[in-house]
Parts: sequence; C-alpha cells; structure tokens
Amino acid sequence: MKGCGTPLFLETPWIWLIFSLYYFVPFNNIELNTLTYIFLIGAYISFVILYLWATHLKNSEVWKPLSAIIILFLLVTPFSPGSSSFFTYVGFFIGFSYTPRVYLMLLGSMLVGIISLQLYYQYPISVFALPAISGVIATSLWGYIERIRFSARQHWHQSRQEIQQLAVIAERERIARDLHDILGHTLSSIALKAELAEKLLKQEKMQDVQQHLSDLHHIARESLSLVRQTVSGYKHRGLSGEVIQLCDKLRQNGFSVDINGEIPTLTARAETALILALTELTTNVLRHSKGNHCQLSFNVSDDNIIISLQDNGCIKSITPGNGLNGIQERLHALAGDISAQISNGCRFDITLPAHELTQAN
Repeated sequence: MKGCGTPLFLETPWIWLIFSLYYFVPFNNIELNTLTYIFLIGAYISFVILYLWATHLKNSEVWKPLSAIIILFLLVTPFSPGSSSFFTYVGFFIGFSYTPRVYLMLLGSMLVGIISLQLYYQYPISVFALPAISGVIATSLWGYIERIRFSARQHWHQSRQEIQQLAVIAERERIARDLHDILGHTLSSIALKAELAEKLLKQEKMQDVQQHLSDLHHIARESLSLVRQTVSGYKHRGLSGEVIQLCDKLRQNGFSVDINGEIPTLTARAETALILALTELTTNVLRHSKGNHCQLSFNVSDDNIIISLQDNGCIKSITPGNGLNGIQERLHALAGDISAQISNGCRFDITLPAHELTQAN
C-alpha cells in the first residue's frame, strides 16, 4: 500500500492504535474470570498484529487480515462490547482498498452485522452499536477519500513520467535532424569525391586524384568542426537523463520498467562508466532476453553504490563477450566490479566505491 502520496493512516500506523484502547473501557463494567481476561488480551494483541500486517499489504491482499479481524470481532463480542473498536479500523481499509461498489456492499454487510449483534446481545447502544456504526462509516469514508487522492497523485506522477519521456523523444528527434542536416550533404560529397578519386587513380591521373584527396581532407575537417560545434551546444543530460532514455527504449520494445531508489550524483568519470555499462546491459536485454519486465535499482550505502538491472527473461547461461569485458575493465579502473546471476531471469549488479559520489550527494 505504501508509495507516493501514502495516507497518513498508513505512514504512521502505530499512532492510530491509540483509538483501539477503547477496547478496554468496558472491562470495568463486566465481570471477567482469569481465562476470559487472558483470551481478551490475546485477542487484542492478535488484532494489533493483523492491523499492522494490513498496512503493509497490497490492496488485492488486504482481505486476508481483514477477514481475520472480523473473525476476532465475532469471537470477542460475546464477552465484551469493546470489540466494536475493531470495526473502526476495518472501515478505513475497505474504503481505501476496494472499488466504490465493493466498498458499499461491504459497508452495508458490516452495518447489518453490527445491528444484528446489537439486537442479539442487547448491549447498551452507546457502548456497542453507536461507536461501531459511527466509527466504521466515518473511517470508511475517510479511506475512500484517501483512495481518490492517492489515485490522483499516481496519475499525476504517471503523466509527469510520460511528459519526460516525450521530451526525451523530442530531443532525440532534434539531434537526428541536426546531424542529418549537418552530415547528410557532406557525407554525400565525401562519397562522391572518393568514388571519383578511385576512378582517376585507375586512370593514373595523379594530379586530379591529389586534388580530390585534398578536397576530401577539407570537407572532413569542416564537417568535424560543425559536429563539434553542434554537440557542444547540447546540454549534457547526465545519469538521470540517460536512465530515462534507456528506460524509454526498453518500453518502446515491449518491456515494463520499474526504477527503485534514488539515482545518485556521481563523479564525471564514474558517471560515464556507468552510462556506458547500463547502455550495454540494456542492449543485451533487448537482444537476448525473452522477457517483458525490467527492474533498475539504485542503492547507496556508506561503502558502496550498487546498481542492479533485473529482467524476467529466459536465460540459461551467460557468456561474457567484448561488451561485458569492456564494462568490467572500465569498472575495475574505478575499483568497481560487475557480477551476474541467473534467478527468475537475469540480474546484473554493478558495484562502485562510495567515494565516487560527488560532494553534493
């Protein structure tokens, strides 16, 4: 459940347990023997465990602890009306985790159950039915509102990522156009001059050949100067920009991509080596993996920076070629390393020493 825009209820689950202390209030007004008292204390501890478990589950799996809490509610109610405090917490989760239709069905079922138990056990309404009904309605509405807010924030993040991807695509197209405009004509001229020089060489017209070779030299140097001027005008995207570009490349080829952790700010030398390594690994995934999902993780500790690329393809063995050997040589020059393992796909772990982080990071 946790993620961007996580509700406060789920970010600090321990705080909200203070309201569950109502569970113990009716103990002063009912007679309990030792076994019953132990049972009720055990039930409360079980509730706390189930509640904390629910805060760490996906919406599709939260029904498991909620079902167990409802069973606890049914077991405790014959002995104490304090069980009504359990439903307050169940209410939030059904509002947050389920679609409006399912949420309303569950809410209606819970209200019917509370009223039925109230009529059967004849507890004071102010002690059992009132706190249970008001609590479950209020917290379920709160959970539903938080679900709407959470979904809106997720859509906002997704839209932002799509805009970034479109910006990268537009930048790549601009570079392609610029290079085409700069090199298209000059490369055609070079090809034509080289072809003429080859024909003149066969005819042994050395003076004309010399002139064409001189022209080739001039055109090549002029083109190199133009390319340098153009490239120097591009703002270096850095590691973050290259990661976005590589992820976009994977998505365009049918992969879903998850990025975990914060992209570190590295020294220029380490950043270049890492960009080249990730580019080579991405190319290998596109060429050899038969999967459809990749996960790129960044983990920074006091000693090391670990970057992991995992795919879910079907790889039986890894044979290092020039690409992987080149990556390893560049990383070794930085006191880093790369390792590979096959487990539910293929995983590469790149390790760099922490001193390659810049001071700003």
